[in-house]
Amino acid sequence: MKKRLIITGLALSLWLAGFSTAWARSNEPPLAFVDLQYRLTRSGFDRDWIAQLFQDKRAEFRPDVVNRIAYQRKEKKADYSHFLKPEVVERGRRFLAARNAILTQAENRFGVAKEVMVAILTVESALGEKTGNYPVFNVFASLAVMDTPEVIERLSLDRRLMGRLQNKANWGRSELQAFLTFCRQNRLDPFAIKGSWAGAFGYSQFLPSSILRAGVDGNQDGRVDLFTFEDAIFSIGNYLQKSGFRLNNRASWPKAVYAYNRSDAYVDTIITLAEWY
Repeated sequence: MKKRLIITGLALSLWLAGFSTAWARSNEPPLAFVDLQYRLTRSGFDRDWIAQLFQDKRAEFRPDVVNRIAYQRKEKKADYSHFLKPEVVERGRRFLAARNAILTQAENRFGVAKEVMVAILTVESALGEKTGNYPVFNVFASLAVMDTPEVIERLSLDRRLMGRLQNKANWGRSELQAFLTFCRQNRLDPFAIKGSWAGAFGYSQFLPSSILRAGVDGNQDGRVDLFTFEDAIFSIGNYLQKSGFRLNNRASWPKAVYAYNRSDAYVDTIITLAEWY
């Protein structure tokens, strides 16, 4: 009898361990989402709208995103060499020729070289072909609760990273608020917008806070939609202008592009592509 109880207990322990692992990897919403809803409502969003969003079947917790952000380390040197190939340059030249009218309008309005704008579109989204498959709402909602005891335990996050977890959670909450503000302003379904695992989206790969700061309705349809080239191009131009880009001052170009993506390798690639275009 004792032996059978030991075996049964072992089996139960293994089952619970398996269940715990499966739960940790699942997209089941954590209880921390309840407090997150309260925070959003307290910050000024309509309570019923927020409740509707979190009750939507498309609302998911993304443990993969949380883990990736939690343990991310600054890259030593990003490799952008695959953008500096003849076929990539040729595609950029064709794009510039095909959309020269809107690019020239943006260049004249913001004082930003159209070749630089095309280079950014090339690197950020392969000229609109690769914009990401992560629902932006789920990305930032997940990050917003990554510092809670529940999520830390669920994902077995290293508690020595608590400072980073708190900083990233604060960032996630701020970007989630910006994203929801953007969606309300432009009458967009938050779940219909997909982007990178880090929450950037559109042809220009803006974060929500960047859209609120520099988003422009380039095609004048009454909304900012970065999945249209007109809006993406005008928004890039506006962002770079606000970052100090001056068309007739080449020394200002690298600094402005660096504000777009804080990587020296990125800046070198954008400036090189722009010269080759």
